[in-house]
Amino acid sequence: MTLTTQIHPDYSHPTTFDLTGLQKAHLDLRRAALRERISAWERIPALSGEENQWLARSFPVLAVLAPVMSTSEEKIEFPGDPMCLYSALSYAVDQAVRSREMGLSPDAPYNDLAPQWGFRPSDAYRAAVDDNGIRHYDAPLLNTDQTVFDPRVWNETVKTYFVEKVLAKVKPKVVLVSAVSPGHRYAIDIARTVRAHLPDCLVVFGGRHMDETIHFDDAGLRLEPSSTPSMIASGQVEPVADFFVSGQGYYALDILMKAIALAMDVRGQTVSVEAVVEALAGYRSRFGPPAGNAVIVARASQSLHVFPIRGLPLDLPSLPSPYKAFAIRARFPIFHTNGHVSRTAHFMVTNACPFHCLYCSEGSAVVGSFITFGDPGINNAVDRMLEYARYGAEAIFFDDSIFWGGNVGVIINFCRAWSEVRRQAEAADAPVIEVMGCRVEARKVLDLAWGAQLTVDFLASRKRLEEAVLVLDEMYRAGCSYLYIGIESMSEAVIKQVHKNINPKKPWDERVRKALGLARYSGIRVGSSILFGLDGETPETIEETIAKVEELVDEDMLFIASPNILTYHPNTEITHAHGMEAKLDYHSANLDNRPPYVYFEEAFPAVVSRNLSEADIWTIHRQTGERWGKKRNLNPMPPVELK
Repeated sequence: MTLTTQIHPDYSHPTTFDLTGLQKAHLDLRRAALRERISAWERIPALSGEENQWLARSFPVLAVLAPVMSTSEEKIEFPGDPMCLYSALSYAVDQAVRSREMGLSPDAPYNDLAPQWGFRPSDAYRAAVDDNGIRHYDAPLLNTDQTVFDPRVWNETVKTYFVEKVLAKVKPKVVLVSAVSPGHRYAIDIARTVRAHLPDCLVVFGGRHMDETIHFDDAGLRLEPSSTPSMIASGQVEPVADFFVSGQGYYALDILMKAIALAMDVRGQTVSVEAVVEALAGYRSRFGPPAGNAVIVARASQSLHVFPIRGLPLDLPSLPSPYKAFAIRARFPIFHTNGHVSRTAHFMVTNACPFHCLYCSEGSAVVGSFITFGDPGINNAVDRMLEYARYGAEAIFFDDSIFWGGNVGVIINFCRAWSEVRRQAEAADAPVIEVMGCRVEARKVLDLAWGAQLTVDFLASRKRLEEAVLVLDEMYRAGCSYLYIGIESMSEAVIKQVHKNINPKKPWDERVRKALGLARYSGIRVGSSILFGLDGETPETIEETIAKVEELVDEDMLFIASPNILTYHPNTEITHAHGMEAKLDYHSANLDNRPPYVYFEEAFPAVVSRNLSEADIWTIHRQTGERWGKKRNLNPMPPVELK
């Protein structure tokens, strides 16, 4: 199949044109039809008048996180909340909630049809949620958290449940599917399932796989060979998706949802891709000034319609908090509260890693930008931590590849700001305190543990050792109890080829020991990832790394050690260097998901490093299990509970 490409004018600030008379007349007719729909709505007695009105003027939406694995058997991972999905939805959901609160006002973000994201979860709902990513979907009106399907695994049992208990009850008009590259094959099957049972439903793909495979710059649209549009064009994947959002998609998704709302038939709530493309092209001034750089790609028949978004600089602290609309469900065994595993919120104060390790898909070179809360955003970060504590978080893990982008001054200032909040909570003479306009129980603030990620070189290669000691001391005093540090390899022959090795004058294993020693001396436990399969890897270097990590484990320098297998992501430097970009199979339905690959997160035969044989992978699995003992990350994911 040959797809022609039409590039539309980019969305930028400010929008410089007004609606035509015909467009204004069209919107007036739509509003009249919407008022008729609301008046004729068959009200549900259990809902209030306002809730019934919202139900009448909104259309159901379902957001799905494509899992990485197909079965929970021997699954290795601590599944957390799907923060990439929550973050991507945050602005669009907030716009819908505001529209419900404002009613059919001309000033509302949606003064027409709207996505059915109208009600945030209550405090009682947040307190009652379990750890399961699968929600209850049988309420007459779902809150924003209940519009997510996060199955953690994808197999025939889950698929049947998805069809009979989710699609049949929610009946979404739009399904949003988020996927990282290893989960892309499941995203395709999820979309295929939606198509089979709801053929008129629009399917939108987003997530890290779209970011890595769909690019737009001055040269135009560039598609990696493993991108979904490329797979559709080649005939390797059927046309299961209608829209693709790539880049800084917060405002892009909001624009797309507003275009869908304007293109949808008011009475029957049906909509076509062509009508949405027309709305995207013709009603640009209705969607407000966007922020960030992104691209929306629409697949209509044999054409790709490209809508670039080159908006204002993105301000991360100004975006709505992801947990404002979604409940905290994750529990990390690295944190414990009163004898149980702590409910753990995720938090990111950067959008990417400032470094560009050749194997990593989180670097700014792959993501395309580096944005941080920065020093001016410290108060926002403190406010978020208070908010998450009020929502029920017992711990917080900063998921940034390197905490606060590795800015020493900002880390120290943040820790001191949070220490001051803790001091206020400790000195409080009432059980509830108010800090920065947020009322929260003082005990929740004092008991809130947190952790973050740093690098070996950040700690061990500073010109002045006192800087590292000061940072760790301030983190510990502010309540930090856990650090995650990527060791990757303990072989000098391997690590010398990795960009994170920025101070090669001193042996790597010496710097690793120094970094771990500094952290442990400060009172902070350390976990680490070890990555096998980098360039230079041999059976000898595998043995060297396993043996040296075993020593660190035996000496109690490491709290937990996670062995990983290098897998190729579509747009990383090592993928291009190895000539793998056109060979990646992240779409085939023939999964071949078998041992030893299932023992490692993201590992599939078609995408594993060419530097490792299957025998090597078996050796890594067996030897790390035997020699690292209980400190090897082998905790299986809890079984999926179908409600």
